[in-house]
Amino acid sequence: MARTRTPEQDLKHALRLVQPVMTLLGVWPSAVDASFATKLLQWSTVAVALLLQFLVLVPGILYVFLKEKSGRRKLGLLLPFIFSSGQLGKYIVILYRMKELRDAMIRIKRDWLSATEEDLRVLKTKAEIGYTVMFLVTMTVYTSGLSNRAIIPLSRGRIVLPDNTTVRMLPCATHITLFDVQASPYYEIVFALQVFSGLVSYSILSGTVGIFTILCLHICAMLRILIGKMLELTDRTDTDERNVQAKIVGIVEYQTKIKEFISNVELITQYLCFVEIIEDTSFMCIVGYCIILEWKNQNITATIVFMWVMVTCVCFTFSICYVGQLLVDESGNLERTSNTLSWYRLPTRKARSLVPVIIMSNSPIKLTAAKVVEVSLSTFTDIVKASVGYLNILRTVI
Repeated sequence: MARTRTPEQDLKHALRLVQPVMTLLGVWPSAVDASFATKLLQWSTVAVALLLQFLVLVPGILYVFLKEKSGRRKLGLLLPFIFSSGQLGKYIVILYRMKELRDAMIRIKRDWLSATEEDLRVLKTKAEIGYTVMFLVTMTVYTSGLSNRAIIPLSRGRIVLPDNTTVRMLPCATHITLFDVQASPYYEIVFALQVFSGLVSYSILSGTVGIFTILCLHICAMLRILIGKMLELTDRTDTDERNVQAKIVGIVEYQTKIKEFISNVELITQYLCFVEIIEDTSFMCIVGYCIILEWKNQNITATIVFMWVMVTCVCFTFSICYVGQLLVDESGNLERTSNTLSWYRLPTRKARSLVPVIIMSNSPIKLTAAKVVEVSLSTFTDIVKASVGYLNILRTVI
């Protein structure tokens, strides 16, 4: 006989992937009355994560702009720093919006604990979709990222340059004048720092995708529950005026809760999505240019690596836009349900109370990137088209 979980256990099960990742980064909301030791550990984790990012970003960008002279090589060397800068930007957004994230998670927990059996089924269904999306993103980013940061540099071994100088490859270019990076143990230390910095970046990417999917799909679940409340209102089995009035009041209150929750979520997700879109557009553009360049040079290994990076980036962008599209579709379902309600089954005075409900339901519900573009599959196609356009400009200029 299957063991029945409590709603609190179901919520922990739904958060079984995103919560550990965000806790390791120090950005999972702690309780307001958390102990000083807990808060100190959290902010120490944040400080270490930021330090690892800057220790790789600053020397790398200095190398690209101060030492590298070839414009084409600069583009290839910039790729890991564009990725890391994007993740750093999203990490800072999450840190800045910790209060809003805490409020959102409290709201989600309250909804799970107070949900009926039918509503809980809706919440679990949406949460499983979010878990699947985050699992695929996490597996993809860690496998492709670690292969680029650790396996490929180590597999190349020592390389002999034309001037008979032997060098060992690093995951990222770096410009450090304090010591010789190629000498031991400095090489091993820099290599380890760059690998750990990559792990932080991959965790930020998978964690922010998880946060976005959880918040977005919880809104979808709330809209589906609201649809159920509307359909229950026009059920012929209960025509008592008091019960009808209570149901209408419940619908209005629930709509208000949804609007408040969406407003709070927008504060968290709008800049996360904006940074993601800017990063993915520039990243896909430069990776596409590197694929063309390596193909012309007949470097098959580099071509395959860049093609894999391109596929990975496209998958990340698609996953964000797909989840946003689910919200757009659920908003459309709510609009259709409100417009086709059997209001004529209700008492005349009560039917008039549905007018503001229908008006609110016809207002499109969607998440945006900095209130510039909506997060949906149409935006995904726009990102791909913009990347191809910028790629053509690169081919002309460089």
